[in-house]
Amino acid sequence: MKKLLVLVSLLLASNASLATAATDITSNKDVDACIQKYGENNSECLEDLNDKTDDALNKAYTDKLKEIEGFDYTQWWMGDEDRKKRMIDTFKKSQSEWLKYRDDYCNAATTGAQGTHSLGAAFAGCNINMNSRRISEIQMIQMKNKE
Repeated sequence: MKKLLVLVSLLLASNASLATAATDITSNKDVDACIQKYGENNSECLEDLNDKTDDALNKAYTDKLKEIEGFDYTQWWMGDEDRKKRMIDTFKKSQSEWLKYRDDYCNAATTGAQGTHSLGAAFAGCNINMNSRRISEIQMIQMKNKE
């Protein structure tokens, strides 16, 4: 019973944090910290954050691509080289399309900040948040069935 209460408490807490995070895709605590430390007109900190998250996304993508390319496809049920090639091509295509989606989505999400001094922070926050979500998605791709 005690474990159930702890589990329910954790679920409620995580659900509350997800609800807060889901209210504004442009809001990010690291972006807020940059603005607090350097002010609204300093773009270097925001660019550094953006670069770090872009680098982390590229690393997650590259690592997963290498994992897929190096995987022994004979471990898949009815696995063959063509299926592996299609998976690689599909993964590459999905990443390319996702990057365009992210940019378009963040352009739409930051519409309210257009023409204001907070546009850079809003766009950086959106980009960082979207990259973090995509990294999690990439890490969820499993090569082997967990049976």
